[in-house]
Amino acid sequence: MMIKRSVVVQGHATSVRLEPEFWQEIDVYCKQNSTNLGQLIISLEKQQNSKTNLASLLRVFCLTKVKETINS
Repeated sequence: MMIKRSVVVQGHATSVRLEPEFWQEIDVYCKQNSTNLGQLIISLEKQQNSKTNLASLLRVFCLTKVKETINS
């Protein structure tokens, strides 16, 4: 099951569809870091050299965070 969320990123409305498990991790990260989905996406896009599909960008972000947790 995919969950669709709408978000405004730098004044542009868009939507992202992800599995609930990814949204759960993103929500935890945003809460712990006093940020929101739009700000997270802007931050991640600044780190990328090319435009990436938002769903892919967020999935890789979650994977990276899980790997950091495992390796720490």
